[in-house]
Amino acid sequence: MAIESLAGVDFAAWNEPDPAMETSEFLVAWLRYQRHEFLRKLRDLEPDQLVAWSIPPVELSVLGLVRHMTQMEHVWLSCGLRGSELTLRYGQDDYAGGSASTVDQDLRFYFEEVDRGEEAIASMSSLEAEGLGHGRSLRATLVKMVDEYALHAGQAHMLRFAALGELIR
Repeated sequence: MAIESLAGVDFAAWNEPDPAMETSEFLVAWLRYQRHEFLRKLRDLEPDQLVAWSIPPVELSVLGLVRHMTQMEHVWLSCGLRGSELTLRYGQDDYAGGSASTVDQDLRFYFEEVDRGEEAIASMSSLEAEGLGHGRSLRATLVKMVDEYALHAGQAHMLRFAALGELIR
């Protein structure tokens, strides 16, 4: 893969989190699992495939989903939990834009936002602690993010197959 920002990502399949885990640990584990599954959809794709609108007339690409998830990490975790300034890096239409030349930069922004999100989660005292930005509990925020990743990983899955022109699991 020619994409530098994905060089350290382990694309091997993960097991779903153990339901016997303590609730807080379980929800965080599900978020990490869903992030991993989302990133697995990027494997084997070259930059031009990441930006292709693979299912016309839908103007959606795998990179568009990466850009959207970058903003979701920011809105719900780093800004929402920590109360940092809301900055919509990609504006209101975060699915749009990007090109083969911005792939590495967009992925770098994504990983930076994930790191900030992890820090924000770790800063919360309990599942019931309210975010300083959005006022929602950590519990509600984690469930929201698991839902965001599950939805968009499914979309990325289909776009990936279309971009590759074949089913590669």
